[in-house]
Amino acid sequence: MGDGLADGCVVEGIALGAFLWTAAVIDFHCGMIYNWLTVSMAVCAIIFRFYAGVGVETLALGFLAGGMPLLVIRVLSRGGLGGGDVKFAAAGGLWLGWQNAFLALALASWSGGLFALFLLLTGRRRKDDAVAFGPFLAFGIWTAFLCGDRLLELYEAFCYG
Repeated sequence: MGDGLADGCVVEGIALGAFLWTAAVIDFHCGMIYNWLTVSMAVCAIIFRFYAGVGVETLALGFLAGGMPLLVIRVLSRGGLGGGDVKFAAAGGLWLGWQNAFLALALASWSGGLFALFLLLTGRRRKDDAVAFGPFLAFGIWTAFLCGDRLLELYEAFCYG
């Protein structure tokens, strides 16, 4: 699924891009990712994936791979990560499948962490200040959708020769 637009899934890419952009902007400005958005995103993902012949097991694995790691972080951090982020990542996992969902979370974590470090080093934020994670999740999901399979191939070649 990672090469969505390269495979000719333009409509799917436009739909996903619209969800990601909307979530990123709303989370950046309001600090929230609303249920109406994540539910709509999940329903569209299920429709597109079923139309593409993806089975229920693959959808379930993508959903769990996207949402479960962030749910664990949310519980362990006692709410340091918002529930909207968890649901947003789970909906993204429906679009991506389990391998690209993990890639999306890694990309989101790295980019969000670097941005938070930048904010700390420049004095724009303090250690205990909140930073919206939704824009970084949107970046990770979008990157994994566009070129996730290729990135995973490169990673495998790097690790295993």
